Amino acid sequence: MKDLPVELVGVVVENISSTSDLLSLRSVNSTCHHLVTPHVFRKIHIHNSVESAQNCRSILASTLATHVREVVYDQRDHARFCLLPAGAQGVCDELEIADLEDVLTETFCSLPGFKSLESIVVNFWPSFRSQSGSEIHEHPFWFTNRQIAVLHAVHHAIKSSPIRSLTLNNVILMSSTCYDFVSSVTNSPLHHFSMSVIANSELGAWSGSKSLNGSVSSLLPPSNANLKSLVLRSPQGLYHSLNTQLRSSHYPALETLVLENIVFDPTPSADGIEEFVVRHKASLRRLELRSCSSYVPSTTTPIRRWSTIWKRFEEELVSLTELVVGDAHQGYALLDGTRGYVPHPSLPVTPAELAQEDGELYSQFSDRVNLRSVLA
Repeated sequence: MKDLPVELVGVVVENISSTSDLLSLRSVNSTCHHLVTPHVFRKIHIHNSVESAQNCRSILASTLATHVREVVYDQRDHARFCLLPAGAQGVCDELEIADLEDVLTETFCSLPGFKSLESIVVNFWPSFRSQSGSEIHEHPFWFTNRQIAVLHAVHHAIKSSPIRSLTLNNVILMSSTCYDFVSSVTNSPLHHFSMSVIANSELGAWSGSKSLNGSVSSLLPPSNANLKSLVLRSPQGLYHSLNTQLRSSHYPALETLVLENIVFDPTPSADGIEEFVVRHKASLRRLELRSCSSYVPSTTTPIRRWSTIWKRFEEELVSLTELVVGDAHQGYALLDGTRGYVPHPSLPVTPAELAQEDGELYSQFSDRVNLRSVLA
C-alpha cells in the first residue's frame, strides 16, 4: 500500500462506503490516516443513547471536529414508525429518560463547535438504547417530551451555526406554544428544510382524536429570503390540521416544494396549503405532489375539485418548469368520526368521471409546464 500513488489511494477511499472498512484503512499508515480521516468523519451518527451522545461530545473536543460536515441523529434504515406497537408496555426508568434528554440537549446545543457543519438530520423514534444495552420503548408522553427538548436544542444551535440544511423525521406536531423557540431564529441560514410528520391515523391511535394534529407552520423556519427548498411529508398516511396557519410563511427565494400525503383545505384561504403554493409563484420552479387529498368537511359540503386546483395552478404558477406527481391520483378525504380521514364515499359524480375531469386538467397543466421547460 505504501508504494501506491497518493492519488490512487484517494480514489480507493472515495469508493469505500463502509465505516468499519474506512477505519481499518485509516490505521494502515500515516498516508492512509491523512487521506481517510476527513472522509470518515465527514458525517457522524448519534444513536439514541447516552453513550453515543457522549462520543459526539468527545469528537467536538478533538481536532476531528474540523472535518464534520453532517450530523445524523438516530438513523434506522428500513424501520417503520409505530407510536404504540402491539404488546409494548411503555414503561421505562424516568431517571434514565431524564439523563438521555440532558445529554442530548447538551450535545445538540454544542453543535456550533463543528465549524464546517452544513447539515443536520434528526430522526425521532419512540425507543432508546438503555445504559444496560436494552432497547426500551417509550410512552408517547416521554417521547414527545424528548422530541421537543431535542428540537429546542437544534434551533439553539442554528443561531450560531453555518448549517444550510435541516431535516426532521417522524415529528409529532404538538400545540404551537410548544415551539416558541422557532421564532427566535431570526434570519434563518437554512437553504433546505424537510419535515416528515406523523399521520393523523397514527396520532389518533394514541390521543383518541381522529382530527387532532398540530400545524406544520409551527416548525417552519420564520419567513426569510434564504430558503430555496421545502419538503413536507406524511409517509404513513394523510396529514391534516384544522389550523394550518400558513398565512405568515413566505420565502421569496423558494424554488422547490414537495408535498406528500398532505390534505388541502376545502376552500382557499391565506392560511391554507393551496394559497401557500400560489404565494410562491414568482420563485417556484419545481413542484412535487404525491398522494395529496382535497379535504371535504361533510358529505353535504361541495368538494373542491382537483380539476379546479390544477386549473388555478396552471394560471398562477407561470415560473414553474418541473412538475412531479406520483402514480396515485390526488383524492378527496372526508373526516369520519370512527375511521378518521377516508376517501369520500358519495361524490357528486362517479369516481370515473371525476378522475377523468381531474386527469384532463392535470395533463393540460403538465403540458404547459413541460413546454415552458423546453423553451427555457
